Amino acid sequence: MRLIDDYSHYHFILWKKNGLITRYDMMFLSFEFLEQDFEYILCLKFDPPLNVFRPDLKELTKSLEAILDNDQNTFVIVTQRKTAPTYQLRNDEYIYSFSCNFHHFKRIVKHLATVELYKGNLLFVLLDYIANGKSSLNRIIVRQIPFGAHEVSKVQNSDVIIPHKGDLDYLRNLMKFLKNIKNINVFAGIDQAPDSHNLKLNDITPKNFYLYSFKPNPVGPYVIRNWLVDQGKSGIIAFQDSDDMPCADRFERLSTYMGENDIPFCGSHEIRMDYFSETVQAIRYPLNVKTALQHDPVHALLHPSSAIERSMFYECNRLSEDKIFASDTKFLYYCYFKLNKIENIDEFLYIKRSHPDSLTTSPRTRIGSLVRTQLINQWVVDFTLIKMGALKLENSSLNYEGSKRKFKVVQL
Repeated sequence: MRLIDDYSHYHFILWKKNGLITRYDMMFLSFEFLEQDFEYILCLKFDPPLNVFRPDLKELTKSLEAILDNDQNTFVIVTQRKTAPTYQLRNDEYIYSFSCNFHHFKRIVKHLATVELYKGNLLFVLLDYIANGKSSLNRIIVRQIPFGAHEVSKVQNSDVIIPHKGDLDYLRNLMKFLKNIKNINVFAGIDQAPDSHNLKLNDITPKNFYLYSFKPNPVGPYVIRNWLVDQGKSGIIAFQDSDDMPCADRFERLSTYMGENDIPFCGSHEIRMDYFSETVQAIRYPLNVKTALQHDPVHALLHPSSAIERSMFYECNRLSEDKIFASDTKFLYYCYFKLNKIENIDEFLYIKRSHPDSLTTSPRTRIGSLVRTQLINQWVVDFTLIKMGALKLENSSLNYEGSKRKFKVVQL
């Protein structure tokens, strides 16, 4: 079964298990089907040039049904599979397509104001609602069409490292996505005075959860990351920003891929929720980060999407602590000279929320700011000189620099 040709329209596909598939095609959003009785919903929409893409509907709904039957609280973001870039990250297609349990979808739509639903990207509105902990949908995964095989055979335990500063609701909502994920230990550090009213996390935290407060603050996210890593024992260290969301299969997919392919440091593609433009976009990264960096010192890996073997984290001297931003780029450049392999898995496992007041968007420290550009330019020069053999790594600006801040840590 095929869909009609114009994918720039919204196509809602609704069905029951082992039942008939019903389709609603529309140029503008409307939800006249909400009172119907279905089990699953799939929304398909693709911008040009992807609108010529015609997936096999029967096969697609069958694959989605298997995912949703396994866990009714799963929300699936759907896009087309594309070849990853070779050297530099690539801002790819805007995403509109998704699938979930129909009853969950109805409840969300009925809670949202009409103006929210009709003013722009429906997927962005739904994801924002889910991200803010207002829905029972606490598992988000991304599937590229055609779906690939997803065998998970060598899952390793991971320590998830989370520094936090800012609105504590971000941290609370993140815990709801981590709570039911297996094979993880979660370590979080708060870089501000904790608000006892908003810090009630006991009912929503994972089983192995450890929360700490750093004083006096702020000490910076890299001090916190290094200190939290020292508290764990798992062979895999997975980074996570508190205002972003992990896909439900992120840690098992990363640890399996790293174990089966002997990859000590590995990231993934990202789904970017842009709160400035209210869009959802696919951001793809080069698969072989070593090759990309050999070609040019580019942005080839998103640090919070990554995981690294514990022994290799220390082998690479840990994250520098002297700055509160950009030290992840410095760490990646250092790792280039120490690790035989650095890769990105060819899947979307991380959802990044680009919003006002984050370190990458605030005027002083945003990407492209003068202070950030000056730092990275210095690292790029030293990176190039080391590759040429004109500078030793240990004598370069890429070498580890510790923090001069003195602090105490209290477990909460």
